[in-house]
Amino acid sequence: MDVKIRKALIEDFPSVFSLFHQLWPNKELNETDMKVVFDRGITSNTDLYICAEVNGNLIGFCAYGIVNNFWQEGQIAYVYAMIVDEDQRGKGIGSELLKTACDYAKKCGCKKIELDSGFQREKAHKFYTEKMGFEKRAFLFSKDLS
Repeated sequence: MDVKIRKALIEDFPSVFSLFHQLWPNKELNETDMKVVFDRGITSNTDLYICAEVNGNLIGFCAYGIVNNFWQEGQIAYVYAMIVDEDQRGKGIGSELLKTACDYAKKCGCKKIELDSGFQREKAHKFYTEKMGFEKRAFLFSKDLS
């Protein structure tokens, strides 16, 4: 299988949106609102969206933003979306996406790359820690502001 990792394009949104249904199967997704977020990120100077593609089909997506971080005393890349199509998992595609994200982050001067992952995604946690060398170092706390 010949996997191509590339920067995302504006026209990739429908395929990315489809992947989000796999990432959050119990969440009702608002396509209009997500398109606004996608468009904002794809044109941002501090965000990076990358895709994995096989035979012209988008099968993976990773998005991160570069943020200032006092704990790291510099900038970090914060991965806020990472998904590989369910039928394509276990084939090294997620590894390639994250390696590419790490390479870009290093070039931008980031000291670390970080992410969060839902409690239920135990296979993903194993992938991040055992395969990709991430460490568990914090909990994520969230509060609704609406």
